[in-house]
Amino acid sequence: MASAVRLQPLLRESTLASEATRRLPNEAIDALAEAGFFRLLKPARFGGLEAQQRTVLEIAETLGHANASAAWLVIIGAGAAIVARHGSEQAQSEIFSAPDARIAGGLAPGRARRVAGGFSISGSWSYASGAPHADWASIGVLVPDQDERDMETFLCFVPASEVRLRDTWHTVGMRGTASQTLLAEDVFVPEHRAIAFGTLLNGRTPADESEHQLPLAPAAALLLVGPLLGIGQAAADLVLSTATSKPLTNTSFTHQSDSAGVQIQVAEAELKLRTARLHAFEVADALDAGEIVNGEAGYPLRAQARAQCAYAASQVLEAIQTLINVHGAGSFADSSAMQQYWRDANVAARHAALNSYVGYEIYGKSLLGVLERIAPLV
Repeated sequence: MASAVRLQPLLRESTLASEATRRLPNEAIDALAEAGFFRLLKPARFGGLEAQQRTVLEIAETLGHANASAAWLVIIGAGAAIVARHGSEQAQSEIFSAPDARIAGGLAPGRARRVAGGFSISGSWSYASGAPHADWASIGVLVPDQDERDMETFLCFVPASEVRLRDTWHTVGMRGTASQTLLAEDVFVPEHRAIAFGTLLNGRTPADESEHQLPLAPAAALLLVGPLLGIGQAAADLVLSTATSKPLTNTSFTHQSDSAGVQIQVAEAELKLRTARLHAFEVADALDAGEIVNGEAGYPLRAQARAQCAYAASQVLEAIQTLINVHGAGSFADSSAMQQYWRDANVAARHAALNSYVGYEIYGKSLLGVLERIAPLV
């Protein structure tokens, strides 16, 4: 945590550059690596920290307070490490050989065909956060089964040098994440670097370390909430720091803080942020305690965690909307930090894993005993 706090000034200073270039400056990436933030969930036997989920969430929140894109790259790297830990021992030895190995990619499947010793993959994969800084690409592919009647899904790991990048990341928020598109054309992937999707579903891993049994879906969703918590608190801190000196336009109040309406709104916003944190840290503590597990028996708590993470994200968005109402039209000036908080939060919260209506439906079906499963990974 001390390292995260120490990096906040540097990350704040890098915001303008990352907005302009749509990627974090190398200085910021190097600082994050030096602090060990790309090793948070890397296996200990490969020099990783295997941090607790509460610790990772606190770090993401702290970094997100200063620079949401920086926090995002850290948690995306942590999530990719969880996925890679499902791979073969040989694959993990290769992927984690570099001290601060970074992985970019996505689950959306491209196409592949079986060849001697592995797969030949082709396709494009959008939204690969941190792609220009990555050492490895994780790529989802569909492969015809042996009878060529059905398709099997695999996640393949490819050295970043073997794929190309297309700069497609032109967005209103989270610009510094450089979430570009990966391109591959007949790239060979040895079989030991391919993970069957079923392995991700059942959580089986080649190692017997307890942390390797971390349920992927709730852990990944929780990671995404971390930067949002930081953005929300940054927005609240800005409003609270200016309300004592800023007038309430077209009223008799020379200070916003004297208005009962403002007082009520900041209280509402702060309570929403506290609600988001309570849900997020409850999930983190449950994961750390081993209460949320893989398998059918663990489905109800995984469904609950999915909904809690989505609800936490929605509470942050509602809090920021209220805070902008207090801060006023000046929030949308380019010179105001508030407009970036608003943009970044609204983009980050739209990650598919944080879709609230999907999360609520999954949880509601579980509560009611409805057996229908609407998502492959919960």
